[in-house]
Amino acid sequence: MRREALGDDLWNKVSWMFHDDEHRRHSDAFLLYQRDLAMQNYDLSMSYFESLNAIDFESALAHMLLKARTLKPVERLSDWAGASGVYVMVFDKYKQCYVGQSGDISRRIRQHWTRSKPFDRLIHGTQYQSVFPVDEMRALDNTRIFAARSKNPQSLEQRTESAADPRFALNRMVGGEASPFLLFLTTASPRTRSLTPLALPATEVEVQEAWDDVERAINSNKAGDEVNVESLASMDMTIRSFIRDDGSTYIWSRRDFIRRAVISGALSVAEFVAFLGAIGESVLWPEEAASALDASNASNKR
Repeated sequence: MRREALGDDLWNKVSWMFHDDEHRRHSDAFLLYQRDLAMQNYDLSMSYFESLNAIDFESALAHMLLKARTLKPVERLSDWAGASGVYVMVFDKYKQCYVGQSGDISRRIRQHWTRSKPFDRLIHGTQYQSVFPVDEMRALDNTRIFAARSKNPQSLEQRTESAADPRFALNRMVGGEASPFLLFLTTASPRTRSLTPLALPATEVEVQEAWDDVERAINSNKAGDEVNVESLASMDMTIRSFIRDDGSTYIWSRRDFIRRAVISGALSVAEFVAFLGAIGESVLWPEEAASALDASNASNKR
């Protein structure tokens, strides 16, 4: 977005996210920050999928298909090349489905299988509530497909998607015609799901104390110019919830506060990478991934 549209204050506030003054290349700090959110959401989503009941999922799927009787099982995807209509992708292992519409059903489904969500759009809302992106699923995850030809796919999609049980649906926005108003509503109030039903309750005082603990660890546990990341990694990372005065729920953990220190610069990129390593995660930068792939390919050719 252009500087004139954001205004100087907001432009400067998000400058940490970019390498350059024109805000065209994301910074390493932003990439790490987003990666950590996405990885947390992935882990929480996988646990959420495991918690769902397969019988309940089949019942919910049958109910949805009953509301859209024209949807039939797809035997060969090639039969739907160039067909306009609605499709339902089913991911049985994860007890999830996705409802979509397209002017070319075959091409659109293959796009889901091969494309990935833009890195800065993997999270829709917070990592504790974001619906897992369907474009991160792949062809082998997609166990069943239903589809129906339609001259008015927006109406059929809306009817089908509205009949879906939110617990089992990967749709992040309501079905139907993607009008500017609908897109605005989706952006302002994204569809979410609770991925932390077992979050331990906390008080406002405990939230502040946890923040102070992290701040003290970063500011006082330094060896030279480097933060002692082992002391950060040894902290309690339990996910907790706090009910605000307005009744809304704030989900948090000390890991969130440590991550935010990257924004302020209290933690450097290298220190945050070291912290992630200390809690058992490894960060592979694109150039390192490319080198590892080249080495693997060379080894396979021997």
